[in-house]
This record gives sequence, structure tokens and C-alpha cells, in this order.
Amino acid sequence: MGINVIGITHPDQAGALPGGTNVLVLADDGTCADEFLDADLRAHQFVVRAHGRGSAFFGVADKARELGADRVLFGGVHDTAASLATGEDPVLVLGVRPPGGPIACNAAFLERLAHWPRPARAYRGDVDHWLAENALREGLRVELVSWLMEPTVPMRRKLTA
Repeated sequence: MGINVIGITHPDQAGALPGGTNVLVLADDGTCADEFLDADLRAHQFVVRAHGRGSAFFGVADKARELGADRVLFGGVHDTAASLATGEDPVLVLGVRPPGGPIACNAAFLERLAHWPRPARAYRGDVDHWLAENALREGLRVELVSWLMEPTVPMRRKLTA
């Protein structure tokens, strides 16, 4: 197991951690930074400044790339999304649950992401759509995972261009 970067927007979201080396990255406007850094969450901990879902995701993804992470799990750690965000080929996993579910990706996807221009709309709540549009345009694998609030048997489907 390699490095997992887990992006959260509040310290209470840390939850159970997957195997391997875990790095928790809190992406918020600074209101929870002290609480997060003072907590013993049994993982390496970083804080990035963010305002909104897209800004938070990019802060976490950029930190993951800087750390050489094998995968990113953002907005909730779920076994299904985590298990799909592996391998050598770029893969994006989007959780389908309003108001935006978890986002997961592997290191190969992070490399592609680093080269895409980021418009203002991607920094707001539209990051899921922006990621999917770019990935599909380049013919990358995109997995949609949907589940009830407590996942038991996930449904998944693969998107193709």
C-alpha cells in the first residue's frame, strides 16, 4: 500500500482510514485548522486554505501530487471509491449523492489534472462536472458510484465518451 491522501473539510470527517500511509488534508477557510491540528487522528496532517468545494478539492489534489500520493480520496472515504482509484492508467471515481459525493483518483489522473487549465467555475461547486468533462474528453476512465447514505451494495457504471 502506498500513500493515501484523504481530503476532508471538517475534522469530524476523518473516519476510518484505509491501509497504507495516510495523510489527512483539511481544506477549509481556517476556522477548523487549530482543532484539526490538535487532534490525534493517527495520520500525517496538513491544512490547505479553501473556499468552496472545487477550491477544497484542488488544494487537496495539489498537496497529494506534491507528496507523491498513490491516490486521493476526497469528501468521504468509502471502500468502493477507494478500491476503484488504483492502477497505472488514469482513473476518476465520482460518487453520486447530492450535493456532490466523494471524488477519488489515482496518481496517473493527478498528473493529467495538473496540466488542465482551471476555469473559475471549477473552483466552485461545479468541480465534479468539470473533472468528468476533461477526463471524458481525453478518453480517461470515469467511474460513477452511487449508494445509499450507508453503503452496503454499491452500484457502479462506467462512462465513456
